[in-house]
Amino acid sequence: MTIDQALVDAGLDRLRADSLLTVYDGVVPQDAADRYVLVYSQVEWPDHDPDNTVEGKTEAVTARWICHCVGPTAAAARAVAQRVRTQLLDHRPTVAGVACAPIGQAESVPPTRDESTGRLVMDAVVVYELTARI
Repeated sequence: MTIDQALVDAGLDRLRADSLLTVYDGVVPQDAADRYVLVYSQVEWPDHDPDNTVEGKTEAVTARWICHCVGPTAAAARAVAQRVRTQLLDHRPTVAGVACAPIGQAESVPPTRDESTGRLVMDAVVVYELTARI
């Protein structure tokens, strides 16, 4: 497994550890639950990070989990967002060969109407971020 996938999995596995939280990785199935978190993950290796070596070797990595916290009402979307926060915020994952900082919240957007799936849901977007060194 690559470092990128291991970092992504660290967040997804943490979310899936909550048995009351339905987690979808990048796609929502047709028969989706009425409350869930849809997660888009991103890994970046910034070339101008101060944690990189003076020789220019990239050693810093950032992983993000863009969490769409979905429910039939704004309150339900916030409740999903709270479960997500409980699982991710301040958690320090263990990933082989990587020194991980605790996961932090990078951004939050209040619940908004979304009818793109053919039914009305409320979608609260919360972004969590982890910085690490290899």
